[in-house]
Amino acid sequence: MPEMEIPDWSISLSTTLLAAFSGYLIAVKKFKKEKLWEEKYLSYQNVLSALETMLLWASETYCTHKLIPTKGTQELNNGKWLSFSEAKRIIAKTSCIGKLLLCQEVISELEMLESELWEENFRADDENYYPNTIEEHEAIAKHARNIENIVSPRLKRIIVFAKKDLK
Repeated sequence: MPEMEIPDWSISLSTTLLAAFSGYLIAVKKFKKEKLWEEKYLSYQNVLSALETMLLWASETYCTHKLIPTKGTQELNNGKWLSFSEAKRIIAKTSCIGKLLLCQEVISELEMLESELWEENFRADDENYYPNTIEEHEAIAKHARNIENIVSPRLKRIIVFAKKDLK
């Protein structure tokens, strides 16, 4: 049986095609990994921004009702910073659909945060006081301080988890 000779150009072509295909697979894998990292980063950025907004609201509200000078951040940007309710919505949304991107520790923190915020809102709504009185100002200041005490430690823990997750 005669030996069949493979032309040199076909070996070169096959090697080139294999190398190109391997390079393509590596590039696609790298692209997907980078895109996932970017999406995670954006999600963490949204969560941390929402938590910072909650802390800012709590600080401004507390100071306003205790007649303490504030940083005046409510007047910055013509009041265009996130509202407290928008921040709560971001937290709720992320705790639900963030399971696709974020680590379980962060999701757990967000779920516990939501629960504690609901409890605090119900507690604050149950307080009885007359409107436009010192008692009302004290109750609102207490509510703001409680919100700050709920959010602040969670923000610190989520930052730690985010740093680990984004490495």
